[in-house]
Amino acid sequence: MQYLFFRLLLVLIFTISVFTQTDDSKFDFYARGPYRTEVPRPNAVLRFEVGTHHTTYAQMEQFIEKVAKAAPDRVKIFDIGLTNEHRMQHIVAISAPENMARLDEIKANNAKLSDPRKTSATEATTIIQNNPTISWMAYTIHGNESASFEAMLQVIYQLAASNEPATLDILKNNVVLIITGENPDGHERFATWYNSVAVGDANPAAMEHREPWSIYGRLNHYRFDLNRDNTAGTQIETQNMERAFFEWNPQVAVDHHGQPSQYFFPPVALPINPNLPQPVTNKWMDIYGRANAAAFDSNRWDYYNRDIFDLFYVGYWDSMPSLTGTIGMTYETDGGGFKGINWLRDDGTIVTLRSAIAKHFVASMTTLETSSKNRQARLKDYYDFRVSAINEGKTEKMKRIVIIPDKDRPKTAEMIEHLQRMKVEVTVANAAFSSITAHSYETKNAPAQSKSFPVGSYIIDLDQPNKRLIKAFLEQDTPQDKAFVDDNVARFKRNEMRGKSQPKEGYGFYDITAWSLPLAFGVEAFWTEDAGNLGNPVTADYLENQKRGTVSEKAKIAYIIPYENDGTGGMILRLLQEGFRVGVASRPLNTGGKFWKAGTFVIRVSRNNETIHDAVKRLAREYGVNVTPINSGYAEEGDTPIGGEAVYPLKSNLKIAMVADEVVEQTSYGSIWWTFDRYGIKFTPMSLSTIKNGGLKNYNVLIMPDGSAGDYFSSLGKEGVEILRSWVSEGGTLVTVRGASVFAALKDVAFTSSKLVGSSDDEEKNKDGEDGKTRPDLIQTEPKTDKQDWKPAELPPIISPTANRGEAPESLPGAIMRATVDRTVWLNYGTDSNEIPVLLSTNYFFRFSKEGTNALLFAENAKRPLAISGFIWEGNTERLLKGTAYLIDEPMGSGHVILFADEPFFRGIFRSTTRQFFNSIIFNGAF
Repeated sequence: MQYLFFRLLLVLIFTISVFTQTDDSKFDFYARGPYRTEVPRPNAVLRFEVGTHHTTYAQMEQFIEKVAKAAPDRVKIFDIGLTNEHRMQHIVAISAPENMARLDEIKANNAKLSDPRKTSATEATTIIQNNPTISWMAYTIHGNESASFEAMLQVIYQLAASNEPATLDILKNNVVLIITGENPDGHERFATWYNSVAVGDANPAAMEHREPWSIYGRLNHYRFDLNRDNTAGTQIETQNMERAFFEWNPQVAVDHHGQPSQYFFPPVALPINPNLPQPVTNKWMDIYGRANAAAFDSNRWDYYNRDIFDLFYVGYWDSMPSLTGTIGMTYETDGGGFKGINWLRDDGTIVTLRSAIAKHFVASMTTLETSSKNRQARLKDYYDFRVSAINEGKTEKMKRIVIIPDKDRPKTAEMIEHLQRMKVEVTVANAAFSSITAHSYETKNAPAQSKSFPVGSYIIDLDQPNKRLIKAFLEQDTPQDKAFVDDNVARFKRNEMRGKSQPKEGYGFYDITAWSLPLAFGVEAFWTEDAGNLGNPVTADYLENQKRGTVSEKAKIAYIIPYENDGTGGMILRLLQEGFRVGVASRPLNTGGKFWKAGTFVIRVSRNNETIHDAVKRLAREYGVNVTPINSGYAEEGDTPIGGEAVYPLKSNLKIAMVADEVVEQTSYGSIWWTFDRYGIKFTPMSLSTIKNGGLKNYNVLIMPDGSAGDYFSSLGKEGVEILRSWVSEGGTLVTVRGASVFAALKDVAFTSSKLVGSSDDEEKNKDGEDGKTRPDLIQTEPKTDKQDWKPAELPPIISPTANRGEAPESLPGAIMRATVDRTVWLNYGTDSNEIPVLLSTNYFFRFSKEGTNALLFAENAKRPLAISGFIWEGNTERLLKGTAYLIDEPMGSGHVILFADEPFFRGIFRSTTRQFFNSIIFNGAF
């Protein structure tokens, strides 16, 4: 009886809580009138009330078209480009009629402010007095952060329809650019799924709060996080938006997100990118922050600032704009998305989709009001930012960046295209030149040296308006705030003193700490202390030519394809998948007075049908590969014959499978998918259950993207592990990435003789007398919380620090490390450097394999520091990383297991190991 009474009491308390704590269900979105009756409200078009259902992208388009038709004096829609799934992205420009009538003039004047070299101070003052600010209001870059999408509709209506004096002031002093969907494809997946299954249950265990793997709308079509993509601009949505952003040159940019525990707006947490000038950056964050705080305080809403969300990594849609002089800000609302229409908080209160929409609506309008009130000051500081950037480029030590494209001309051209899309001015050297103050990118804080640069080198002088953006994207290393570093080092030291059963302090890193584009792309770069006019402006036609390859004539005997760029690997994979027969030279070739390195590809005309000629010509041009036709097989004295035994045949009709299942980290899967699609490489997504049931029967290669080792093991089970072992032993190639490589190293799997540093079966550790403590992070799955939805999804949770120094490495927050290349092994064909930069973003350090090949390794006797860029743990990282491998080839029967310690294509930014990844597939069964 007492138990029943207690249960009834809990139900009563819960019911009262639900009915008394459902945040702002009576918020009035239409209290800021009067409204023009000819402009339709969202519910009139959508046929449901705000916060009761999710709006699809097509419904949104219907709404904005009707609004634009009803209010042409205030509203104009601009199409900015299609997504991968053929949805059009739009900008809705909204302003006062007098501004809309001179929109082109406003844009042109704003462009003048963005380049002070062409605009005198007097002319700038006139523009500042007369031009409105341009405010970039972007919504739903994470497609399942749905409250922002719904709030956007309310903001459009308010601006298009209201005659409220405060709204009219906004329109008079702003041109508001509303990006109606930064991630249309992801949002459509989420909204369609949620609308079809939701019952409005607030219980976090309800199905509607658990998006299936194939739905997960946070990410775009290729499962990229678009709020990390500005760094390399890999995705079509990013490219569309970057072109529009640099066409309009806004002074304010707000990116609307969700769903932390409560609302966030700036000022931000540390670290702040040091390329942002102070105190002006903090001044404006404070101005907007205090305005939002006043609005939220008046509504008695919870919020926070100066915590969690920083302004350091350059790929965000707040940091990239900020580096151009815009005040870029991230707003995070507390509902919608995986929290659905209703979500039960830990304290028994409920947050609703409607309340989350209301908060974004209020923050958006407050931001626009603040911009209106500070119009001239904001425009002046924008102009001054660009002036001071030019002056810094002339006076600071780093004056020029030189990029040598010889390692991979097409890939380097792609990087330059990205920079030019962001209005970075680049020239190309039309004559060789030299510098006596050149600093290499190969070492952090490298000393000056004399260096000669060849014709064709790309030159980026920093005395230009986007100097700060250039430096932030391209500099060899970006330091973090000393206070931030000191705080995290102090936590690390305190954690060292805690017993292994005690909880450890977490760290404050929100994202990776290294991303330098030349290092990430794997191209050679220097910065210099001198500058001056050199070279010609790089044109689109020039870059297009750099990306194209040639075949001089139709071969009679063979085509020789030197492995000179990433595109070569892509071309060979295409040829093999199309059924053509290709060979590879296992030692250097020397014929007709020419020399080709081991790893050169040979296509014998006699072994293929007549279509080989067109295929080689087509693919060579597409992938930037220079092919040499050979018209005689006769070897002169001293030559190595192209028809000799040194040329090994490769398997044609390659069939590739990749695990696509709930255990897989989607951004890992997506980065490989995107890379394959770029090169036209076909693969089959395959579930683990299909694999266990014989799905690999006709496949040569299986790729296991990053995922929890424990989840992989529990999903496959011992039976599945043995099925994989048998398949590899019979000639298959298994390629594992990051967490999947940990799976391969588990004691109960044993696909490799390598062991994880600090694991219970780490013999190197145990022989030193340590206690063999198990690393639970290698086998356990972290429980999913609401925070993990908005934390960087593709970075594993920071592993709990270890109890005693030396037991295990501390997890790295994304640093670029120096790997030594064993150039004698086939996995490194095409790589001429003895060292290459690689990303490490975990504490998965793999001991050298005792039975396989350690193709990329961290040398025990390294003469230079292993760290090239980013944060590492002093006394821990380098000491424990030495004597480990980044890339391992583990033979198993007739097959191979290839282990990558980290992501080969992380976010599409890091490409220095593209050839190694392609080689793991190309040479299946050849060696």
